Amino acid sequence: MVMNVQNFSVEEIINIIKLRGFANTSEASIYLSLSIHYIRRLAREKELPSYKPNGKCIYFKVEDLDNYLLSNNRISNKKIMEKTAKYLFYNQ
Repeated sequence: MVMNVQNFSVEEIINIIKLRGFANTSEASIYLSLSIHYIRRLAREKELPSYKPNGKCIYFKVEDLDNYLLSNNRISNKKIMEKTAKYLFYNQ
């Protein structure tokens, strides 16, 4: 099933991806708000898990896309201070 993403809104595309559980390259670029070129590069460099069942089209699981979005966690200053205090307390 080939779907032309130009005929759908961003919300509709995201709902379709979540319902299906996977996305092609153009859908993944919309889901992640990244260019198609960059999505292909991430897949080629194995930074974003991908699947090529027929050796041509690239597909991505929704959970892999979500994991990529959440992969670079930034800790708040409050959490840093709590961890520092705990470290100093237990390592005296």
